Amino acid sequence: MDGLDDQSKMGPLSPPDNFYLYLWRSPNSPGTLYLAKGFETAEALARGLTEAGYIVKVIHMTTDTEFELWDGRLRPMGPSSSNQRSPGNPGGRGMSPAFA
Repeated sequence: MDGLDDQSKMGPLSPPDNFYLYLWRSPNSPGTLYLAKGFETAEALARGLTEAGYIVKVIHMTTDTEFELWDGRLRPMGPSSSNQRSPGNPGGRGMSPAFA
């Protein structure tokens, strides 16, 4: 054995950089939840879906930070008002009632 245990051979143990994308066609219709892996992917998806007419809400999974598109780029809005999640409201209580 080369002195390294199996865990150190697997690479870093940091969580993946995943984002939730919540999509709606209108505030009165049910939404869809997508998972994007990586900031660039989340940004490209949010930009394309917004251009296609969707309402898009982007949440970073690890920090529960909401992002918004600004000039085609995702920018953090700040942490949501609550880190508590429920099955009917995966983004926490910070989600607008129109989209819950």
